[in-house]
Amino acid sequence: MKTIQINYGDSQWQCLVAENARERTRGLLQRPGLPAGELMLIPRCNMIHTFGMQFTIDVIYIDGRGCIRKLVRNLAPGQMSWGGWAARQTLEAQSGWLPDVPVGSQIEFC
Repeated sequence: MKTIQINYGDSQWQCLVAENARERTRGLLQRPGLPAGELMLIPRCNMIHTFGMQFTIDVIYIDGRGCIRKLVRNLAPGQMSWGGWAARQTLEAQSGWLPDVPVGSQIEFC
């Protein structure tokens, strides 16, 4: 799985990118968790589920310009979440470490 860096303000995060159908389908399933500072990016995605996951996640929905459209905290296993029609990408992080990311702020992909 490809890894990229994301800049948000003064923070830099490592990001796994689910590029193909297999990676997108698997997502974070069968993983015991993600380390602090690491996220998963799912391009072309405005809805996710946590069925079969082993941990709680925070979700950032991003539009086509890199602006945060919605933040969902503490999405437990067995749940669904929709980012809205404007959402084009989804960032997922293990709950607990993600800083305050206000709606409308910008994410920079490197």
